[in-house]
Amino acid sequence: MKDGNQQDFVRRFLFGESAVEKSERCVRASMLMDSRTEGWIGMPHGGIGMGAIMELATMLDSYPRNGDQRYPMSLDFRMGGSSVRTGDRLCVEVAEKGNGAEGETFATRDDFPYISASIKYRDQGEQHEEAVLASCVPRSLSDIEDRLTPLPYYINCFVCGVGRAHPGLERRFFFLDAGQSNRTVVSLAGFDLRDSRSISLFQKNGSIHPIATLALLDETLGWGGFMIAASGAVTVRITYTLHWDIAVGERFVVCGRGDRVRGKGARMMFWASGALASVKSDGRLETVITASGQWLGVPELTRQMREELIPKELTEQAFLAAGIH
Repeated sequence: MKDGNQQDFVRRFLFGESAVEKSERCVRASMLMDSRTEGWIGMPHGGIGMGAIMELATMLDSYPRNGDQRYPMSLDFRMGGSSVRTGDRLCVEVAEKGNGAEGETFATRDDFPYISASIKYRDQGEQHEEAVLASCVPRSLSDIEDRLTPLPYYINCFVCGVGRAHPGLERRFFFLDAGQSNRTVVSLAGFDLRDSRSISLFQKNGSIHPIATLALLDETLGWGGFMIAASGAVTVRITYTLHWDIAVGERFVVCGRGDRVRGKGARMMFWASGALASVKSDGRLETVITASGQWLGVPELTRQMREELIPKELTEQAFLAAGIH
């Protein structure tokens, strides 16, 4: 793939041939949430909308081109203002705001935002680093080797799908020390040459694009929450603090842990936190992104997991690990 095509890949993936409109302080585009964007079956993955907002933010005149002026960068995404299904078309708009930007994605059939976002440059966000690091991030790669139990996956999910007709991240998830009290889920990237045909496609200027890292963290934290709630769920709010870019081909580990649960059934919510850490030459893990969020349990999605995740034996193991027989 030529360099120019690489730089434009994410934009084409998100917006296709739709025009991107830019005014003095605002950028707008539309996107079709077709099978390329699927997460849960019949539903777009939240990471797609987050990635679209971040892609448009880079087009603003105020976007810092120098990492020293951009990081740490805090992101706050709120979701669920409207119900969006596969096949819907969304409008995405990002505008300058203070020392950052604000963004929204709207379904064209209603007036409520599907996702709203606040982006702040040179901002530490919610200061959740210490709690996240203490709860789930190992000190080195050797601390997790030979301790990972594989989790199941979907056919067409943007993050974990194994049979997609379109590019995706093709990530696998693992439960760290099944049966132990630390309910941590792990995913890896940069360890396999095949990543050049999956997660590494989603890049910009030689760095992994936020569409990949934000979606992968969202999914990992969701799995971490499943391990304490035994429920499929949708993201209500998720915040990130980004400290620097991740180079294409760089090895990194993503960890997520369920923190607490409140309520039951359709009224259940869980909270989770996690981080993305770069693997240094000596195996040490250095945190690059931290995240925390809130999810709403959806019984129908729990049923979907039981029926559609593959292979079946890993699905049963996952439910057993979450305490459901």
